[in-house]
Amino acid sequence: MQNPTVQLTGGDGTLPTGENSSELMRAQTFSHHNPLAYWWRRVLLGIIIVELPLQVDKYYFHDLDQALTGALSGFIVSLSTICLILLYAQWLPRLVIESRPLRGNFALTIYTAIVAASTIWALQPSLALYETFLLGQSFLLFVYIVNTVTEKKDVVFIILCLTFCLAGEGMMMILTKALQRTLSLGPIYFDFNNATGRASGSLGAANIAASFFNLLMPLCFSLFFSSTTQRLRQLSAVALLFGGLGLVLTQSRGGWIGTTLSIGMCVAVALQKGWLPPALFIKFSLGSLLLIAVCFPLLAERIFGDDNGSAQSRISLMQISTHIISDYPFGVGANNWAVAGKHYADLTDFREEWFYTVHNKYLLVLTEVGPIGLLAFGVFILTTIRSGWRTFSRPDRLLAPIALGLTAAICGQQIHMMGEIFNSRSQVQLLLLIAALIFAIDRITEPKPSSLEIESP
Repeated sequence: MQNPTVQLTGGDGTLPTGENSSELMRAQTFSHHNPLAYWWRRVLLGIIIVELPLQVDKYYFHDLDQALTGALSGFIVSLSTICLILLYAQWLPRLVIESRPLRGNFALTIYTAIVAASTIWALQPSLALYETFLLGQSFLLFVYIVNTVTEKKDVVFIILCLTFCLAGEGMMMILTKALQRTLSLGPIYFDFNNATGRASGSLGAANIAASFFNLLMPLCFSLFFSSTTQRLRQLSAVALLFGGLGLVLTQSRGGWIGTTLSIGMCVAVALQKGWLPPALFIKFSLGSLLLIAVCFPLLAERIFGDDNGSAQSRISLMQISTHIISDYPFGVGANNWAVAGKHYADLTDFREEWFYTVHNKYLLVLTEVGPIGLLAFGVFILTTIRSGWRTFSRPDRLLAPIALGLTAAICGQQIHMMGEIFNSRSQVQLLLLIAALIFAIDRITEPKPSSLEIESP
């Protein structure tokens, strides 16, 4: 017997939800009757995510002198760049046919535009172009994720890829620490610094690796109390174990603090909502205490030992920033902090100090693109957190806990940004990927208006 209900459409072919029936048919054609395109998209997106920490890329017009001061030193073209071009080549025709508006984030768009415009007044325009090129790619990735991740299975696929990345990076960092040397796998290098004993995996620097763990560990922790499969929970447990050890080996105090606060936020909200069973909470707490006990000598040495003036040098760099801001209130141009800072570094007060780009993302943004740029960047972060907060308050037991982990990770990352440059490709693109996922989950879980149905006689 046929279903006795029929759904009403308007005279113009629109459904009660406001969707056009012809548009719905076109969307279904793209999504369900073209398996090759579906899997091609999955493969390309998976490569982008997995390649983020591996950094299979090349710098064009590389400037070694600028690289030694912490600036982006060329146009970065990576395997992700190629995959992103192919994804857009597949997606744009569909976008034109469906005639649907693009979704994004207004503050991020303004921030990207200001960074691009800063090439006009930058002290060295080529350096501003390097950052514009990187941020532009990251912005396109953000827009793609926000507009194309429309189903729960899309979110789970991305989460699965990120979980594998966390586990793999942690394993390789433990291996390099055990062998006390850098390992190579073709164009990919897993670094270990014999002088400091710090491991950085394939991410190039220990602080960058710490920010990577800072963003992904809260996400993996949230999978424990979401309605995911048992296999994904087991994978997240493995990722947390190796990720936790890898985070310790970075010896990044900012990364430790940020990750602790992020996971603490996850625990507090999950307990309050009844998501986290007491038995699981006790197991996780005991596991964390065991990890701290095993790594305590390394943790104590890094926290209480001599840091060779690392903290003091950061203060000097911040003082140099205040001098630059007073002379250039609208900024010196994206990626131009080191160019402007060299003059002030020769002053008597700073001549003996270590010179590098200031280790504070907010101060760096303010110095380079001015107060409007900092405002746009801050609003982007705040709107991302607000979207995540709204999402994990919803009843979806799969995506709400995942949104909690992602939002907590963004919050913890802000702590780490206070002591980190945060301008590497892996950091920028992963931050925007996580933010895009939060906005996508918000859209997927938002309450939908119910269709108008009537009974057939």
